[in-house]
Amino acid sequence: MKFTLSIMLLLTLKVGYAQSLKLKQGQKFSYDATSTVDGPISSYGYESYEYWKTNFEVLSLKNDIYRLKASPEMFLRQDHSLQDSRLPFKEQQKDFMAIANKVLTLSSYELEIDIDGNILQVYGLPKIKQAILAKLNIVPIPMGGQKHSELVDGIFTDEYFKIHTPFFKRIGKFAANDNGLNQSYIIETTTTDSSFADHKKVTDHDIVKYNLVALDGKVNHSSSQLFTEAKEKLGYAKYYLPINKAKRKIQELADLFNSVKGDQTVESRIVKSLDSLDKGFAKDDYDYLGAKLGVLAYTSTGYWELLQKVPYDYLPGSNDIECKMGIDLEKGDLRHVKRAIELSFTKFRGEEFYPLNMENTSSNIHDTFGALIYRIKSKDSLQNALGIIKQIEALQIPIATEMMKGMKTYAKAKLAETQNELTDVANTQFSSLFDKAGRYRIMIYDELVKKQVPDSVKIAYIDYTIDLIRKRIDEINSGVIPNVGSFTLEHFIAPNKIVYKKNLADAYYRKSQLQKNTEIVYLQMAADYLPTQQDLIDNNNGLKQEYKFTAFVPYTDLYLAAGGAASMSIEDKLNKEVDMVILEPERYAPLKASYLKSYPAGDFKTFFSGALKRKLPTVPNFSLKERKGATVTNADQANKFVFVDFWGTWCGSCVSEIGEIEAIHLKNPDPKKLQVSTIACYDKKKNVDDFMTKEKYTYPVLMSDGKVEHDFKVKSYPTKLLFLPNGVYLTIPYLSSYNEILTKYLAWEI
Repeated sequence: MKFTLSIMLLLTLKVGYAQSLKLKQGQKFSYDATSTVDGPISSYGYESYEYWKTNFEVLSLKNDIYRLKASPEMFLRQDHSLQDSRLPFKEQQKDFMAIANKVLTLSSYELEIDIDGNILQVYGLPKIKQAILAKLNIVPIPMGGQKHSELVDGIFTDEYFKIHTPFFKRIGKFAANDNGLNQSYIIETTTTDSSFADHKKVTDHDIVKYNLVALDGKVNHSSSQLFTEAKEKLGYAKYYLPINKAKRKIQELADLFNSVKGDQTVESRIVKSLDSLDKGFAKDDYDYLGAKLGVLAYTSTGYWELLQKVPYDYLPGSNDIECKMGIDLEKGDLRHVKRAIELSFTKFRGEEFYPLNMENTSSNIHDTFGALIYRIKSKDSLQNALGIIKQIEALQIPIATEMMKGMKTYAKAKLAETQNELTDVANTQFSSLFDKAGRYRIMIYDELVKKQVPDSVKIAYIDYTIDLIRKRIDEINSGVIPNVGSFTLEHFIAPNKIVYKKNLADAYYRKSQLQKNTEIVYLQMAADYLPTQQDLIDNNNGLKQEYKFTAFVPYTDLYLAAGGAASMSIEDKLNKEVDMVILEPERYAPLKASYLKSYPAGDFKTFFSGALKRKLPTVPNFSLKERKGATVTNADQANKFVFVDFWGTWCGSCVSEIGEIEAIHLKNPDPKKLQVSTIACYDKKKNVDDFMTKEKYTYPVLMSDGKVEHDFKVKSYPTKLLFLPNGVYLTIPYLSSYNEILTKYLAWEI
């Protein structure tokens, strides 16, 4: 739209002097043009470039008004990558303008122009619009915020076609031929748009160049000038290299997979296409093999095998870097860690303060490299790991150095032997956003205990640790963290509050062991910050990773055993025990025994059901269609245990373990009490039906209405929930021993 406004502004400027058009009926000529729009690159980073060529034929002259037929011949356009309208439709980018411009080169429209070069009228647009929409209905182009019909009406107006034929108007000094046609021209303007970007003024610099490239069959001597410039500007030669053509095809295959998620034939179609592409490249062409990972990441086979063959420098994304580094570190191979981290923080850095995928990158590094340091016993191996960290520091990437500081200090703690070394470790401060400070400070504290540093040092260290973790929780609660956008904060940082709570519980427990007179106080705090069932729902994976380093400890039990129950009512004590039973269902029998000991004539079933209702979320109302046609509601499942798997045929992790759901469905541990069901989300019924037929599965599948997963706050797939007979539900951790854990819950009387 900026292009439209700026050119229209120019067309209204005063003409320096005029020379009338002197064209003849049947006369033919051609123009080509380029348009460059440079915006504020530092702020919003937009730039557009377009080349086009249009052929004209004079149809008539009447009352000093020419009627011209305009036939667009070619469009080259920059939009993420080159768009070339000369390619067949099947090779066009899956982009609205790429398809529209291709249609335009197969169309024509008519112009009325006066002898002074003013465009008076444009004819034939409805037919062009219909042709564009008809093609868009065939070619699967994703819609953004507007419907295709709205885009067509909004873009392809009379003004659009006038703007793309700026060749006849004379502005300032010009050179015209004997027919009154401009030979060439450059229009350069700046425009200011006050409506852009929240009412901030934005200035664009626009340059339009055009040439008369042919007249009456004679080619102008400068006919290739703009085309040559355009090809250089758009990287035309590079675009058509075999590797880049293959990369575009691979991206098309990835887009295909995502557009038909769950289609039971899509993987075989992708494999067939890749087999065909393979024939054009050597088996060790890592540029090509790396590109293949971009589509194999979506399919169920081939990715991990190929990932291990492709060197880090050829990997197409930061996620591939993380996955390959994870494989290497699981094998204890540290040779490529420095390069992997360097690529993550340079090649895939992006424009934000932190890389876009920073949370995943840091978690992967801490959960793999950190785990390796945690497992290492040999001092030589620890020194080697510490040396790798120092190599990473030498890269002088501040956010990477900060991220590694806790890990580095932990490695030094494990190596420390003298009191001076341990004091140096204890005095090292670190607490950046992505350094897993809570985890490492707890493990470093345990090293200080093991190596018998004085209690004064331990007290200062754990107090400082508690203070740091509490500040981080407060920071998350505030909703504002320096250099972190709201999206990253909400979706990647805020869920880690649950991990920080676990770190804080661990810190309070360690504090309780230092001073006997305050043991119960700090044990109570540790118990209060233990992860809850809701925490498992919100970030079970984060907690699972943390438990690999600092194990789960039932602080509530320790608190009660240390005398905490003395100041509690029987009811409060029993409610504390209910919290533990929710997390560890095998504690049900001891809880029941405790209740009946305190209330021999009491109604334990009513007490337990009421406690669960206060502590667990309520099953939302839903009404869903089972894939075979029946309607199922939450009311239909009342008074039963219902094991539910939220999944999709498009989800590799879901499909890889869905056989376990089928096994539980076929061999239900208690058919009278338990139902097994699934809810297919973001899926198509045909895909589900084809999958069930192909795999010969029989478990029930309810089709999501697009609302149910949000009502249950499902954030990842697969997600397992257990509806309880009293109308509340709890989560079952992913990759649990489902049959075993269900048997424990089924022992509950509700």
